[in-house]
Amino acid sequence: MNPSRLRSLSAFLLSAIVLHAEEITCSHCQLKPPQAGPGSGVRRYAPDCSADLLHLALDVTPDFKSRSVSGKATLTFKPRGSPLEELSLDGMDFEVTSVESTAKLKGHQATHDKVILTFEKPLAVDAEQTVTITYRATPKDGFYFRTPDQGYRKDEVHLFTQGETILARHWFPVLDSPNGKLTTEVTCRLPDGMKAWSNGSLLSQEKDAATGLTAWHWKQEKPHSAYLVTLVAGQFSVIEDRYKDLPIGFLVPQGDAAMAQRSLDGTKEMLAFFEKELDFPFPWEKYHQVVVRDFQWGGMENTSLSTLSDRILHTAEYETLRGSTSIVAHELAHQWFGDVVTCKDWSTLWLNEGFATYYDALFHEQLNGREQFLYDRWRVAERLTEEQNPRPIVFRKINADGYDQFGALSYQKGSWVLHMLRSELGPDLYRKVVQTYLKRYQFKNVVTENFIAVLEEVTGRSWDRFADQWLYHGGHPELKAVYAWDEKSGMARINLKQVQKVSDEVLQFQLPVKVRFKGAFGTVEKVLTLEEAEQDFFVALPSAPKIIRIDPDVELLASIEFVPTRDKLIAQLEDATDSMGRLLAIRQLGADPGADGVERISKVLNNDPQWFVRAEAAKALEQIGTEPAFAALRQSVDQKEARARKAVVESIGGDLGDVGLDTLLKQLETEKNPEIRHSIVEALSAHPEKSAKAKLIEMLDSKSLRNHLFDAAVNAMRLSDDASYAGPLFEATRKRQDELESRSVGKALAATAYLSRNQTDKNELFDHLVKQLENLRTPIADGAATGLGDLADLRARAILTPLANRDNEAARNALKTLADGVKPAAALVGLQDELSKLQKSNKDLKDELESLKKRIEVIAERPGAKPGGKSKD
Repeated sequence: MNPSRLRSLSAFLLSAIVLHAEEITCSHCQLKPPQAGPGSGVRRYAPDCSADLLHLALDVTPDFKSRSVSGKATLTFKPRGSPLEELSLDGMDFEVTSVESTAKLKGHQATHDKVILTFEKPLAVDAEQTVTITYRATPKDGFYFRTPDQGYRKDEVHLFTQGETILARHWFPVLDSPNGKLTTEVTCRLPDGMKAWSNGSLLSQEKDAATGLTAWHWKQEKPHSAYLVTLVAGQFSVIEDRYKDLPIGFLVPQGDAAMAQRSLDGTKEMLAFFEKELDFPFPWEKYHQVVVRDFQWGGMENTSLSTLSDRILHTAEYETLRGSTSIVAHELAHQWFGDVVTCKDWSTLWLNEGFATYYDALFHEQLNGREQFLYDRWRVAERLTEEQNPRPIVFRKINADGYDQFGALSYQKGSWVLHMLRSELGPDLYRKVVQTYLKRYQFKNVVTENFIAVLEEVTGRSWDRFADQWLYHGGHPELKAVYAWDEKSGMARINLKQVQKVSDEVLQFQLPVKVRFKGAFGTVEKVLTLEEAEQDFFVALPSAPKIIRIDPDVELLASIEFVPTRDKLIAQLEDATDSMGRLLAIRQLGADPGADGVERISKVLNNDPQWFVRAEAAKALEQIGTEPAFAALRQSVDQKEARARKAVVESIGGDLGDVGLDTLLKQLETEKNPEIRHSIVEALSAHPEKSAKAKLIEMLDSKSLRNHLFDAAVNAMRLSDDASYAGPLFEATRKRQDELESRSVGKALAATAYLSRNQTDKNELFDHLVKQLENLRTPIADGAATGLGDLADLRARAILTPLANRDNEAARNALKTLADGVKPAAALVGLQDELSKLQKSNKDLKDELESLKKRIEVIAERPGAKPGGKSKD
């Protein structure tokens, strides 16, 4: 897969990485791609395994100047099933110089994507054999260099690998599929001043007097899948520690050494939590985490050595708005879920990612408490239920590389399946299920049916319906609830109706729905089993309840429409024991505040003990949108908890008047938290005033961690769709290109092009974008390709098409954008030119001029002819 395709996916995963209640990883929360659509239309299955690979001994020498690698791979294997005539290994564009074998070879060949060994005689089943392949490769994927000639710092030269999903084949020959496991050892030969890390334990480091290179020899004693094999080498700052007898370490590029300890903190506590929760000691020889530059993902769970994006690092200034706890917990959880037990193929990716996502959440439940945990579960559920996605979690019509499985269904919805099981079973029985599953299938491949079988065995219940609803079909329940009280009988009536569209993809669900009643009698809870499209339930109570809560403990992945009467909403708002109840009451009062809504919500904003309830209050006041509501926000901006303060500032951004702008500008001068300053800068996009525009242009010269404020200004300029920003943005990007992060430059180039798309003279920008296509920092090249699509200049088609044909995802997407955007823009410009000529040449053509004016007005109103739109014409 081309690196640009990885980045187009990772844009979802990392666009707001590690905001703690919004911590994003290869794991957590709302920024996962939705996995919408039918996939490839081709059903994918695990490949055949005509041979069991038992052991890989890999000896590689990287060349940092040519960005290539020379290698010798020794593979030990056994034929299985039937005698083996030919061993076909995955290997991309290898130059194979020699092959040695314990069995006599008839010949070998290296194709574009295979290394094929043909034996003189068929090899007997279960007879152990060894082959050694010597080769050279210049990897396009899977093996990444970071060198000064690419624009990286001289004291941070390094390389790293990425195997998931099928990228291991770019740097060593192997059966590159998760449905097989082998032990491995990796030797890497490096010049002085560099070190190497790989899976397992370091056996030796020996300098070769003849070459001057030091051989770093690592060995992984327990079997793992090929995509988990990793190599990191170069110049790093290292922090080392121990958890019990387990060596742990954190590696970062030298320029980030000061921030390393903040990200390592908490790893020991996570190890203790997972070992206790899973009743399974950490399974590998060590646990190291390494931060690399321009990593495509948030993190990658390589066995015993996780790779992390440099975007997880942060300073204390960010307070609670940034943290690496979630990504560290997620990748650590993978050391059991994904590494010890591994999905057989990518159709069942949820067995890796859903489990890791949920165990990250469970660690945070211990860390932050039950109320925060419920809020996090609710927030994830809200985003999932907004998607209306009929695609199931277990899905075979995927692309050949499986990347379209890496999204919200495998991660967040998969985690919610586990949450519903834990909620229904209780923590103890659920824990026993997972412990049994892990121990039974350790160091093996698994499918969903393996987990369901253990679930049924341990609980003594059938879970076929549950799996059918939640794993093998898509969608979610959409519920409408109505409450009524019958004073004569002393009965509360709850009417539940499923309103989701039922189809072959989305079923009518059978659900346990918990309802909580509170009143003078105390608290009564009932679990109602909804089996039909609509059912009435009756609950006897001593008196009419004051509060009714549907799914009060956030145990059901469903959208629930339930509107209590105002007196019950007020009672719910005042219930100090129910944070989520207060949050939901605020949301409904924001939609219908009544005469005293602003006063009540303002009180919550300043006094509620939970930051997320206060944040919801800020959003509600913005939704109300009156001057008293905005005044209440301005008076509440001094929130100690950064997440609540950010919510208040962002809500003030909804005030588009002069007072709102003045408040934002003043807050920008006094606010110290970079994340909140980022929000303020982005909010300026809605203000065309000179003071706002001057501040955005000023921010193009700002200095901040990872160019955070520069990025905010770029985002704001693009959102404003004000073409006057194009010149200053273009100038600042060119001036600062060498000092800015690669991603920042790429985004800025694309935004400049977008803002310039209706200009008549695009030559200078066009030429610059074409030149940047050759930039060795791939995010910059991708940004240039995106910009050529946004620029709406037909000359780009001939340049982008060859790139798209070489599997450059950024170029392919840019061509689509170009096709969508260039027609109305070109038509408008052409008609304007024609009109100008007619005006100069002949005053008698008034009727034709008027006709042309009307045509221009019609086209100008089409989406895409005006800034920001698209047209099918």
